[in-house]
Amino acid sequence: MLTKALDVAISAFGSLRGKIDEVLAIDSIAKIRNLWIPYKGSRNPYLKPYTIAAIDSGFNYNEYRGYALYVLNVVDVIIDSFMGEKIDGYVDIDIISCSNIENELSLLSMSMEIKTMVRILNMADIILMDGSLIAMFSKLRRASLEDDHELLEAKGVNTSQILKELIYTVSIYPKKIVFISKNSNAKDAFGFIKGDIYYFERYTDGLPGYSKPISLIHSKHLGISIANRAFRHIVKNIVGTDISIVVSYVRFEPFSRIYRLEIPVEAGEDVDTRIRYIMDVVSDFIVAGYPYPLMRADQIAKIGLEDINRISSILGISYDPRAREPL
Repeated sequence: MLTKALDVAISAFGSLRGKIDEVLAIDSIAKIRNLWIPYKGSRNPYLKPYTIAAIDSGFNYNEYRGYALYVLNVVDVIIDSFMGEKIDGYVDIDIISCSNIENELSLLSMSMEIKTMVRILNMADIILMDGSLIAMFSKLRRASLEDDHELLEAKGVNTSQILKELIYTVSIYPKKIVFISKNSNAKDAFGFIKGDIYYFERYTDGLPGYSKPISLIHSKHLGISIANRAFRHIVKNIVGTDISIVVSYVRFEPFSRIYRLEIPVEAGEDVDTRIRYIMDVVSDFIVAGYPYPLMRADQIAKIGLEDINRISSILGISYDPRAREPL
């Protein structure tokens, strides 16, 4: 099949390269640049320093014949100008047998992230969550309508309750919680071939700043728009307030990478001021163009293949038959 795949790649070379080397019309490039607002965050030295927190998770697993070993970490990093760096977290290691382990572990890690977010609410001025709010909401909402979640049931996790905790927390503390994605294929702003993040990185001349905020109700992606309408409806039912999810793309330092930022926003709020506030708060914590607390949480939470193999050795199951061993 590899030979056939190479033949297909060669025969489709022109079409594939055309998508890679996409040439935009001048007006499309102008539109991208018009959406970019140059801004470099900075902290007012006369104000009290902020306490900033970040949450990230990671998991890995080995599948054996009839069961799987998994390791899951959720890490919170809190940085205070007076107390320094404080690290805490949650670790779960278990032997399970379920049909869709990847999805189950993803849901379990989300539930633990939300519980961690609730636990540290009063410990920081702003909490940075790794990932996407609309994606987390959509996945938990879909899971709450399903029945077959063996791992979550075994851990006593109720997806409907976790979804309510997420909704309640981001609705009551919308100015405290920020979701940042390192990578995104979302097409909310343009709907072009590639994700929005590609075009902002390529056509904004390396300027620090942010893109004009877009409510996901107006997303070019119909599914995202519908999900945001569902989010607003559920928030109104649970909390009674009108809150929408707004997206912006930010570059914290000149010529650094661009990241997708999602925030819950109340009706009538000045979103530009809110984004500038976020950039100001994190400005003292930027390392290589990325918030240090999130970078630190990601490093600690990550579970590599060597880590899971080491635990397999400790448990004496390294040589047990694997699920994908050849016949």
